[in-house]
Amino acid sequence: MNPPSSPIRKRKFAVAAGKANFELSLYTAGKVKTQDTSLIVISRAEVEACDLTRFLGSCSPKHQDHRLAQLHGKVRFAIDGFDNEPEPLCTIPSVRRFYRLCHARWPCWSFFSDLESDCLAMIAACVVPNLSLVQRPHRKVEVTMLQPDLISFFEDCLPAAAYLHSRLGIDKFAGGKLLQRVSYYLQLPD
Repeated sequence: MNPPSSPIRKRKFAVAAGKANFELSLYTAGKVKTQDTSLIVISRAEVEACDLTRFLGSCSPKHQDHRLAQLHGKVRFAIDGFDNEPEPLCTIPSVRRFYRLCHARWPCWSFFSDLESDCLAMIAACVVPNLSLVQRPHRKVEVTMLQPDLISFFEDCLPAAAYLHSRLGIDKFAGGKLLQRVSYYLQLPD
């Protein structure tokens, strides 16, 4: 018998995760493993205006198939203009509002996100309704999210992922394996 799964999920990441200068520094330091990883940077003005134009254009389901294939699992999302803010993005109301709106309009994170980064965890932390965090030494923050909220976040992403997998000719079995990696990343139960 499997032990009952925990109703909370804790994730540690850098306080600056998802901030443009931090993400760019990973590229310049050679810490981004995949050379063809794309960085989508949204400005503070776009965030505060809830302007989804760049996000929807960059992650458009209308891209040609070869462009979708290039971006699949290779996108890091970053916000510019909050680099000097000491708190993590997931605690900034305008950033939370922006990512929630993106999620409501086109929840494509599980298809596009680079799982080697903390960007998807930061986006999930922005989108989920219940969140607590503890600042840790060495610029790490421990974010606690409720498992049902993370499951809901993941389930919201499934239709977009299924549609994009279908567009690329990824069969259900292979698509399921790809989504299993996202589920593992989010620390969801089997």
